[in-house]
Amino acid sequence: MVVRHVPEGEKHIADQIALIERLRLMGLPTEDAQHLLEYFCQLQAQLEEHLCRISDECELGLRDKQGNLLPAPAAMKR
Repeated sequence: MVVRHVPEGEKHIADQIALIERLRLMGLPTEDAQHLLEYFCQLQAQLEEHLCRISDECELGLRDKQGNLLPAPAAMKR
């Protein structure tokens, strides 16, 4: 799901930047739109961090190919 959300977030950011530029060209206020863009950028950074962590965990064998956490090795021995 995170793999899908990262490019969707990038599109939302690009759309918001385009909207801000259109508002600016029309002489309309952009403060609220700019705040929303900042929020989108913060969310995008979190998504990318999450994706990186999941990818690292997959490489370490902590997650399966779908990104689901695997049982801890100690729990598997019981």
